[in-house]
Amino acid sequence: MPEKGAPRIRRRTWLVAALAATLLTASSVTWFAVARAEEREDRLDANRELVTRGCAGLLREEMYASVPDDTRGVLDAYGTLLRPGQESRALLDCTLAWGDGGGATEADVRARVRAEAVPARTSPGSVTGDFGLPLPPGATGGVGTAERFGGAVAEAALLLDCPKGLRGRGRTARDLLVSVDLPSDTEGADVNGVPKAERLAVARTAAKVGNWVARKEGCGSEPLRTEPGAAPAKAPELCAWLSPKGLGSTPGDWTFDGNDKVYNRRAGACGGRWDDTAGSPSHLTVKAAGAESWSGVLAAGAYEDYADELQAPDPKAPAAHDKPLTVEQSGDDPQLALWARSECVAGPTYHRVSVTPAFDFDYGIEDGKVVLEPKDQRRLSRHVRTVLDRYLSAPDGWPKRSHCRGTKIVGEVAEWRERD
Repeated sequence: MPEKGAPRIRRRTWLVAALAATLLTASSVTWFAVARAEEREDRLDANRELVTRGCAGLLREEMYASVPDDTRGVLDAYGTLLRPGQESRALLDCTLAWGDGGGATEADVRARVRAEAVPARTSPGSVTGDFGLPLPPGATGGVGTAERFGGAVAEAALLLDCPKGLRGRGRTARDLLVSVDLPSDTEGADVNGVPKAERLAVARTAAKVGNWVARKEGCGSEPLRTEPGAAPAKAPELCAWLSPKGLGSTPGDWTFDGNDKVYNRRAGACGGRWDDTAGSPSHLTVKAAGAESWSGVLAAGAYEDYADELQAPDPKAPAAHDKPLTVEQSGDDPQLALWARSECVAGPTYHRVSVTPAFDFDYGIEDGKVVLEPKDQRRLSRHVRTVLDRYLSAPDGWPKRSHCRGTKIVGEVAEWRERD
């Protein structure tokens, strides 16, 4: 017969065993959590070290506080300034990345800086616009957003003058092109598509890269500001020459938000258009006019960009005004452009001036079509030539400030003409 205390002893034994199992499980969980925390801390330390030392420390200020602790970073670094003696087109080409994929090119989050000598030409698209920081007259830049490998980035491009030259691959050049990509949060964007904080961060990084390369190369570039501060003196008269008067323009108010406010010897732009709530433009009156210039390596790049779109003059087929032309309605406002070539302070230069006529397709021979008679074509050609003459002769305009000389007409492009 069992003793009376046996069940109590078994219950006590079971409770002790259960308690021991619970303590063991809790201890394991705690150990696992501690181990995971230590792993995350190790990764964070490693990633911060990568940002601090990688890419010559040029990304540290903007990226240090945001490096992740859940994935280990990857560094790809190239360029003759990072690896002397290396055969590379770039002076600096460095990428920091985090995320899935195992390499910098497939990672979810990437930051990249690049600097290279420009021997002949570059497209003005990315380096002309609002840079966000004051620039000297020998530098031009812009910021924007783009998609890179499935993620949004804030991007900056900067073109600098290096009068003492750059030791790039091949012949010596005096133009330095800097490009920067930083991870972007596209929410809260301003009117230009980039949040203000990101605009400043990517511009500041580009300026730091430019200054770093210029010091390393001793290329004689003017130091760049890395903080907003006071802007350079504005040039309110830079586009004062642009007026709708005498252009056969649409009566009413015009706006001139395409005008440059600060002189830059590499590129200039002026632009205005009819903006009146009363009425509408009359048939063939000018409703917009503008002028742009590109010098040095930007000149050939700009001309090539337009030529790729079949919108550059064709020397083999000069514009003729002896036959009627049928213009079909489209979603665009076609321009009449006149190109000229000069030698200016920053080198060979292309000028492009334009007028945009209003087409009243209800006025035409049939719906969606109007005919431009030879006299209409000649009248529009006189208007666009007037714009060019005013632009070139304006005392405070871009061509005079840039000491342009030897100007020659290249040709006319009517965007409503069919091109092969």
